[in-house]
Amino acid sequence: MTHDLKPLVLFPKEYFERYAVIRRYGFDDRFLPQHQKTLKDTFESFVCYRNEDSTLRVLAVGSADGTTDIQIIDTLNSKYSSILYVVVETAESQVEMFKTVVESKQEAGLWKNLKFDFNPITIEEYLRKTKSEKQRNGFDIIHLQHCAYHFADIEGTTVELYGRLNKGGMLCALVVIGAWEEIILRFGNVISDSMSSQVGSPILREMLQRRIPDVKIKTQHRKIRVKVDECFKENSKDGNMMLDFVMQLLDFRKTAPPEVVGDFMKFFKELCYEENSEMYFPADDSIITVIKE
Repeated sequence: MTHDLKPLVLFPKEYFERYAVIRRYGFDDRFLPQHQKTLKDTFESFVCYRNEDSTLRVLAVGSADGTTDIQIIDTLNSKYSSILYVVVETAESQVEMFKTVVESKQEAGLWKNLKFDFNPITIEEYLRKTKSEKQRNGFDIIHLQHCAYHFADIEGTTVELYGRLNKGGMLCALVVIGAWEEIILRFGNVISDSMSSQVGSPILREMLQRRIPDVKIKTQHRKIRVKVDECFKENSKDGNMMLDFVMQLLDFRKTAPPEVVGDFMKFFKELCYEENSEMYFPADDSIITVIKE
């Protein structure tokens, strides 16, 4: 590979700049009431069978600025009197934003029964750091917020996280499905080694079923769309930033081989659909849950 391709995950500042742009064009639809209800129901239906007076232990991986976690925390907060909420997020800037959310909530008299432990490191670093505490520090809930794609060893790390659950604990992973996964499968090995290990919902399900005997998996699909007219304008700043996020490459249009860019744009357009003269990308995702028996 002669082109200087830069995996976006290695540039946290630029990553979250592009994440903010794609959110503005529709990715924030994840926070619409119907989609939030799906997430809320997932955590509301979870029952911890440990002693009522014990602390519910939660590990949140890839929480970014905590926006998605608010619904999860509010749901758990209404059910449990004591919660330890451990956050593992590599971007320190996002961790600081999450801390601000926590401070404002607690100043308003909310989330008083929660204790937070923020870790601005990778999940691999966190697992190594806490390896000796594995048996006495199991978790009741572990949730992954669209971050498994960036694990150095997706299969090994996901299985190890499952092993960190207490009996009856829940592993919940938000992952892409459909069009996102088709892009990963078609361009992963061509564009960047960093994308070749990315997975979508069906692949993650297969991985868990293969590695964990008799595992029971529940999948819920959420339909989300992103307006992408700008992506087809070669000089659009917002459009190019969204393409960077979709491909998980910094300056994709400028640094990838022209023939690859052309092939991708043709394929990308085929995945999109038109409505009222506007182009939309189906940025659907799935909520996968597993209970440790």
